[in-house]
Amino acid sequence: MGFYNWRSSVKIFNILRKRITASAQPCQSASSLPRHSLHMLFALSILLALLAACGDESSSSAPDPIGEISSSSNDNNGSSGKDKDTSLSSQKDSQKSSSSVAEKNSSSSVSGKNSSSSVAESSSSDSVKTCTPDQEGLEQWYFFTKETYVCQNGVWVLQSSSSVVEESSSSKYYDMSRQFNAKLSYGEFTDPRDNRVYKTIRFRVPFVTDSVEFFAENLNFGKMISGGNQQGDSTKYCYDDDPWYCENGWGGLYTWATAMAFSAACDSNSMGSSLCPDTIDLTKNQIEEMKGNPDCVFHQGVCPVGWHIMNREEWASAISESGIMNPSGYLSSEVWNGIMENPTGFSLLPAGLYDEYGEFSQIMKQAFHWVPGESFDEKANLYKGLFVRATDLDLQRDSKNRFIKTAAFSIRCVKDY
Repeated sequence: MGFYNWRSSVKIFNILRKRITASAQPCQSASSLPRHSLHMLFALSILLALLAACGDESSSSAPDPIGEISSSSNDNNGSSGKDKDTSLSSQKDSQKSSSSVAEKNSSSSVSGKNSSSSVAESSSSDSVKTCTPDQEGLEQWYFFTKETYVCQNGVWVLQSSSSVVEESSSSKYYDMSRQFNAKLSYGEFTDPRDNRVYKTIRFRVPFVTDSVEFFAENLNFGKMISGGNQQGDSTKYCYDDDPWYCENGWGGLYTWATAMAFSAACDSNSMGSSLCPDTIDLTKNQIEEMKGNPDCVFHQGVCPVGWHIMNREEWASAISESGIMNPSGYLSSEVWNGIMENPTGFSLLPAGLYDEYGEFSQIMKQAFHWVPGESFDEKANLYKGLFVRATDLDLQRDSKNRFIKTAAFSIRCVKDY
C-alpha cells in the first residue's frame, strides 16, 4: 500500500467520473445525477484521499536542492544584546539542533571540510537527485525544509545530524591547504613575543605613497583559556575551546578590552571613565590628512610593537579594491568560498565568534574583526565595540547594532606607516 502511486488513483478517479457523468442526460448537472452515482463518486473521493495519505514513499524524498544558500545570506545587520538580529538567532537555533561534531563532519569542498561517512542517502532509488561533476563536493541548503545536501559521487545526499560518529582528530577539521593563494608571493613577519611566523600581504592606503603591509591571517597571540573565563593580558579564546582552531589558521578570539590591550573593566565601561581610564590616542598616525581621524587611528592593542589593529579606513581600502565584485568573496580564502582564488591574498576566514550568550558560533558563516573605537548604544544604555563583519555575500565596516565588548572576535594587524 505504501508504494501505491497516488497519481494512478487520480487517473482512475477521473476515468470513472467521466463514465458516470457521461451516463447522465445532456446538460445534466452533477447535483442531479442518480443517487447511486453520487455515492460512487463520494466513495472514490474517500479512496483517493486514503491512497494519498499512504502516499508514495518516494514522495517524502529529498527535493532538489535550490541554490547554495547559507542561513546568513539575507542577513545584513549586526547583532547586539536583546536586539540580536533574527538570522543570527535562527542560525544558532539550527546549530543547537545538531551536535557540533555534526557541523565539523559535514562534507563540502566549498567549506573546505573533509569528506565524511556520516551522511545518509535516501532509502528509495526513485528519489535520488543527480548532480553534475562540477558540483561534486558542493554543499546546498534547501530553504523550505531547512535541510542541507552535499553532492557526492553524482547524487545529492542529505546530511545527517543524528548518525554522526565522532571521528579521529585528524579528519574532523577543515582542510586548510587552500588557506593562502599559492600563486602569490607573500611576505613574512615573526612576532618576537612568541616567535610565531605570519604571512603578510600589501595593499594601497589613501595618502600613502607606498603600499602598506597587512597580516594575511588572523592574529594568534596569547595563552588559550576557556570561553567565559575573563580574559587578561596575553590570553585568548579558541573556537569551541579547541586549540586546533587557533593553531591552524583561524587565530585567537579576543574580547574588546583584550584586543585593545586595556584593563578587563573596559569590557563593561566606556573609555576614559573612572573604571576604564584607558583611551585611544588619535595622534599616532603621522599622515597629516589622517591625523586625528578616529577611522584612521593607529592603536597597537594586542598586535606586536610596530604594528596596529587594522582600522576602519584600512578595511575600506581593502574593500575598495574589489570594485563591483562581492568584497567578502574578493578578500576571502578559498577555504571559505571555494570559487574565487583568493586574488588579493588577504585570505579572509569566517572564524566565527564567542557571542554575548556565551556560545561559540558562526564559524564558516561569518567573520568578525574588532576595530579601534566604541559607540554608545542608547537603547541598551551601554558602550559597545566597533567591528567589521563579513558574510558570504557582503562585508560591512560597522553596523547600527554593535556587539557588547565581552564578545570575542578576530584581529588583523597592519604595520605602522
